[in-house]
Order: sequence, then C-alpha cells, then structure tokens
Amino acid sequence: MPIVIGVGDRFRRDDGAGPAVVEALRGRTPDGVTLAVTDGEPARLIELWAGADLAIVVDAVRAEPCRPGHVHEIGPDTALRSGGVASSHTLGLGEAVALGRAVDRMPGALRVLAIEGAEFGWGCELTPPVAAAVEAVAERIVSLLARRRAPQGGRGMA
Repeated sequence: MPIVIGVGDRFRRDDGAGPAVVEALRGRTPDGVTLAVTDGEPARLIELWAGADLAIVVDAVRAEPCRPGHVHEIGPDTALRSGGVASSHTLGLGEAVALGRAVDRMPGALRVLAIEGAEFGWGCELTPPVAAAVEAVAERIVSLLARRRAPQGGRGMA
C-alpha cells in the first residue's frame, strides 16, 4: 500500500510545506493510502515507508539560487547526493535512503517532491509561493495515485 509522508516543522514557516500537503490530501486519496507527518529523522522515515509499495515524501528544501515554490522531483539516487538542493533538516533524506538501503528497509518505489522554501524562521504561515505550491503538489499526488490505481492493460502503474 502507498504512503505519503510530509516532512517538516509546522512552526518554522516554509518548513511546514510537507505537513501542509498531507493536510491538503485528507479525504482526497484512494482507500488504503496512508498519510503521515514526521520531522525527517531518518529512522522515523524508514519505519514509515518500510513495507510500502510506494512512498511519496514531501519536504521543504533550501536551494541556491532560491525559487520559492518551485517543486523538484527527486529519486532515491539523487537524494543520496548533496547538490544545489538541500533539506532544511540537520539529517536529511539522503541519510534515510542510505540507512534504508543498508538495512533493506526501502519502499518498493520512492518519489520525493521537494518544495523550495524562502523563510524557515519561527512562525506558522507559509510564504505565498510555497502555499500555492502546496495545493499544486497535493493535486499532483492525487493524480499520481489515481493513475496508479487505474488499470492499464490489466495492470496498475508503479
């Protein structure tokens, strides 16, 4: 069964983008999809996605140059490498992927939707470009999950 994991801290402005996407998905996903929120600590991520056939992780990221609200789709191999996009957390997705692979606790498929944030200080409001991206990412996930469940030649999409 699929899981959507929102990573972040709702009290650190744009870092709350992942949890906001999960909130936006409530009541909109097919039966059997798990919605979860976590702080991004690698062991907690691994426990959430272990055994899932698909894990979609949504997180806010810092990027240089910064384009607030821009969405990156990152695969597990990209998450292992640090580059122009970095998690807003001390330990990030790369560490979770490396550890998950080492202990054989990866999901069947992993998709990461990273939303570039602008403000990560204290506060509960997302900046306008990130708030707009939250709804766009939620729609993208709803569409992905619907396509995945729709039969195509007798098989669903992975």
